[in-house]
Amino acid sequence: IVTTPGVVYALLQAVKTVTAPGDGVIIMTPVYYPFYRVISAAGRNVVKNPLINDGGKYSIDFDGLEKLARDGKNTALILCSPHNPVGRVWTRAELEKLAKICLENNVFVISDEIHFDLIMPGYSHTVLASISPDIAAKTITCTAPSKTFNLAGLNHSNIVIPDENVRQRFRRELSNAATPMQTPY
Repeated sequence: IVTTPGVVYALLQAVKTVTAPGDGVIIMTPVYYPFYRVISAAGRNVVKNPLINDGGKYSIDFDGLEKLARDGKNTALILCSPHNPVGRVWTRAELEKLAKICLENNVFVISDEIHFDLIMPGYSHTVLASISPDIAAKTITCTAPSKTFNLAGLNHSNIVIPDENVRQRFRRELSNAATPMQTPY
């Protein structure tokens, strides 16, 4: 676990850690607007995989995701789980399918799971990295107490990076980064 002063700041550093300038980073739109900003601020390209809106229930366009993942220029996916703003809690089966696509196409996942404690009764959250050791090694999971306990003013987040090499690269990126107030996201 690596701590940072916020999930959005961590997303920027994670994008810079696992991608190269000019790479595509996939997002599932509509999505929390800072995702666009961190991708652009890192010098990467926003690649949209729109969610499917079926009468107000959103689902992942897996065919679209697979097509985008096969493009070698797209090297990462920022996952919002549960999804903000559509409110979907992805099922384990959906996450397994997403993980399979990303692993088969060498797409690294940066998983924003900051809302994982705020779900309605009858639903359960599955941490993407818990699906398998393989996807855990290709995932950076971002969490924070800010949503659950209304502590946004404390500026603290927990970034879980199981792969030691990726964790060391992330820490190096943090040490080279501007302070959060100087970062253009």
